[in-house]
Amino acid sequence: MARLFFRRLAIQRLAAIGCLVWIAACSPHYDWRVVQSDDGAYSITYPAKPSSDAREVHLSTGVLPMHMQAARVDQALFAVGVIKLPRADLALRAQVMADLQKGLLANLGAAQSQVQTVQIRVASQSPPFVTGIGVYARGQAVDGKAQRFVDARFVAHGDRVYQVVVLGEKAPPQDQIEQFFDSFTLE
Repeated sequence: MARLFFRRLAIQRLAAIGCLVWIAACSPHYDWRVVQSDDGAYSITYPAKPSSDAREVHLSTGVLPMHMQAARVDQALFAVGVIKLPRADLALRAQVMADLQKGLLANLGAAQSQVQTVQIRVASQSPPFVTGIGVYARGQAVDGKAQRFVDARFVAHGDRVYQVVVLGEKAPPQDQIEQFFDSFTLE
């Protein structure tokens, strides 16, 4: 009788350990770290070590360089793109923000999106916020193979325009998305 009891107990413990291993393997690993971008004049907390890249972006106002940092966790990409404008012009900033938003939604194949006003923190300013645009959409990827989602923030400050994005096939947990966006601070 005692032997049967200990056998059942061992099987239950092994089953519990197996479940914990399975759950840990299925959940994404977030290794949050603060990154300061002196060139981009911002700081943000990434869920993994970001990589950097630069490319030219073709906009209605001309071709401008965009510097990017991005980190991937599972199927989601957390990224910040910064375009330094030739001058701090309100009309130019507004047009570049509109072009970035339009381009992102076109790449996603999203016919509809939810747009809202958002507040972006500024470290050395009073009041400590500037107004930006938040966009959420779902659509078919350009390659037509998979559904995609995007949650993005667009903001202009001084002579820079920022695009802060979480993009992927499947949305990460909402608290992880909010942690990323809430940590974005303009310097």
